[in-house]
Amino acid sequence: MCAMARKLLTALGVVFVLGLVGAAIAGLAIVKDRIRVVVQADDSGTEPEPLALVRDDVQMLQRDLGVLREALPGQFERLGAALDERAELRHADVTRLADAIAATDRRVAALEQELAAARRTLAEFASRPVGAAAAEPVTEIASAAVTTPATDAPETDAPERAAPVSEPPAGDAPAEPAKTGFLSFSVPTRKFDFAARQDYELVPQLCRVGFDAKSTLHDFTGVTSTVSGKFTADFDDPEGAWSGAVECEAATLTTGLEGRDDNMREHLDTEHHGAIRFEIERFEPTAVDVGKQTASGAIDGRMTIRGKTRELRMPIEISVDASKRIVIAGQTTLKLTDFEVPVPSQLGGTITMQDEVAVWIALRARMRAGGGE
Repeated sequence: MCAMARKLLTALGVVFVLGLVGAAIAGLAIVKDRIRVVVQADDSGTEPEPLALVRDDVQMLQRDLGVLREALPGQFERLGAALDERAELRHADVTRLADAIAATDRRVAALEQELAAARRTLAEFASRPVGAAAAEPVTEIASAAVTTPATDAPETDAPERAAPVSEPPAGDAPAEPAKTGFLSFSVPTRKFDFAARQDYELVPQLCRVGFDAKSTLHDFTGVTSTVSGKFTADFDDPEGAWSGAVECEAATLTTGLEGRDDNMREHLDTEHHGAIRFEIERFEPTAVDVGKQTASGAIDGRMTIRGKTRELRMPIEISVDASKRIVIAGQTTLKLTDFEVPVPSQLGGTITMQDEVAVWIALRARMRAGGGE
């Protein structure tokens, strides 16, 4: 009896094991086309390629050269106008000097005539008899003075001095412009100042934004470099009065699996809500080193995903690279359900993605031309 019981239990055990094996085989047959395990390196692509950095430097030099080319014609026109104005002023000075010399010549000629008349009078006075000369000395001299032509005689005893050319009468000539170098002129300049309020623009090919997510089977990362944005900031401002926005195209996020990407775009409803946008409201600094050009703190703003906007705070680190680009890196967490994004799941909830994801940014920005205050 005991032997039969043992054989029965053994048979039942074999049947149970065979049933489990059969169930496992059937399960794999069902999900083999729906589950794919991917092992990937823990690299979110936050650092741009060195070639992209060099390409951005070359593009910036080309833009600066273009600004210079646009500015030069206008500057040369200003230079030509300044030279013409100087020439006109010099011509006016020469004309005034010539008039003064002519007036002086006329005064000298009048004096020479007066002197000749006086000499004639003295000669006549000297040729008269002594008695007659003594009787009418004053009358003869007076009559000699009267015979001098009125048009040639000066109005005063001393000739009028010509006004110095360097001191023209008020209103006779325009004021001479301030002295500057002969070929001095200005062109637009770009001066970066870490501790001043300035305008910045993202360099798209050097920017990355993305998220890190966890699921029942494995972790994965979504990333995009289709990023754009502008902002105004003073990194040394304790009030943190920043403004601006950063956004990316939701449909360009990729995770490395085409099927998963399609599922993600469906949940994000990229057809109706193409952009994921973060509007900057303020920056709360915790540490700022102007000498090293670094800062850290938290940035506050409003995140919009799938058409829903929520408040969001992200700790960030700020630095400056060798090409004077602002480098901003930060990460925070958010819940998909807060933005009414359905949490992906498969096999009736057997494979699910966690509601909370880590979103991160790796941005580089340049100061916009004319963007300093």
